[in-house]
Amino acid sequence: MFAGRTIILLLRRTAVISTVGVAVFAQTHSEGPGYSTDTESRTRNTFPLLTDRIDGPKTLEQYKRSSSEVETFISVGERSEMDYQEEADSIARRAYELYKSTDWKVAKASKDVKVFYKKSTEFDGHIYRAECIIGSPPEKVIRYILPSPRGLRGKWDKTVKESEVIEKIDEDLIVGRSATHSVAMGLISSRDFVDLITVRRYPDEGTISTNSRSIQRKDCPPKDGFVRGINYHGGTFCTAVEGDPNSCHVVNIVQTDLSGMLPTSVVESALPANLIDFFHDLDAALKDPNMNGF
Repeated sequence: MFAGRTIILLLRRTAVISTVGVAVFAQTHSEGPGYSTDTESRTRNTFPLLTDRIDGPKTLEQYKRSSSEVETFISVGERSEMDYQEEADSIARRAYELYKSTDWKVAKASKDVKVFYKKSTEFDGHIYRAECIIGSPPEKVIRYILPSPRGLRGKWDKTVKESEVIEKIDEDLIVGRSATHSVAMGLISSRDFVDLITVRRYPDEGTISTNSRSIQRKDCPPKDGFVRGINYHGGTFCTAVEGDPNSCHVVNIVQTDLSGMLPTSVVESALPANLIDFFHDLDAALKDPNMNGF
C-alpha cells in the first residue's frame, strides 16, 4: 500500500505532454499552489491508503462534465479550413494575451529557469509560466518543441509514448495527438491529448510561437488504456535575444487538466519542478550532436 506522498516520490520524472510545451506531474516541491506548510492540511490533502490503481478514466458522467469544458467541437466533414483558421486565430490571440499579462506570482526558481503561476479562468486550477534563455535561435527551438512528425519532440523527449499529426491544415496549423507512458507499473495511467496547434510569427518583436488548445474530433475518440486530458489555452513563445541571434528567450505557458482520479492539488504541486526539468532536457537535446541529422 502507498500513501499519497510516497507515490509522488516514486514518480519524480513523469510528464504529461502538451504540444506547446509540457504539463507535468509527480514530482514534489515545497512552494506554490497545491502545497501547504500546515501539518493538518498536508495530511488532509494526501491520498488515502491504496491497494489497487490510484488512477484511471473518469466515470461516464465525470467524462461528460469535463468534456463539456472543451468548447470547441470539431467533427470531420463539418468544418472547413476557414473554420480551423478562425479557431486558430482565437487560440493564438488568447495565448498572446497570457504571454503579455503581468499578474504572475513566483512559484519556483532555479539558477536559469523561473516559474510563475496564477489562477486560471478556464478551469479549476492554475496557469503556469516558465521562462529562461536558451542558446539556440527561435526557429530551431520551435522545431524541437512541435510534435512528431511535424517537429522533433518525439525524438528526444522520453516522456512521449505516442505522437502523431491527425490532420495537417497547412504548414503552420495542425491537429495533433500526443500521449505519455503510464507510471509506477500502471498505477498512474497514460494520458493523451488532442490539440489544435498553430504556429505564429511576430516579426516586430522577433518572436515565433506555438499556440494550442484541446479539441474534440469524431475520428479521434478516447482510446482504451489512456485517460484523455485537456490542454486549455497555452503556448511557447521564443524571442531572439538582441545582439545574439543564436540565443532566445523562451516562455512556456501551460494550463492542463489531467482528468482521471488524480487530485488537482497533488498534480499542481509537481508542475514547477518539472517545468524546470523540461527546459534542461530541451537545452540538452538542442546541444546533442546526434540530433543534428533530423
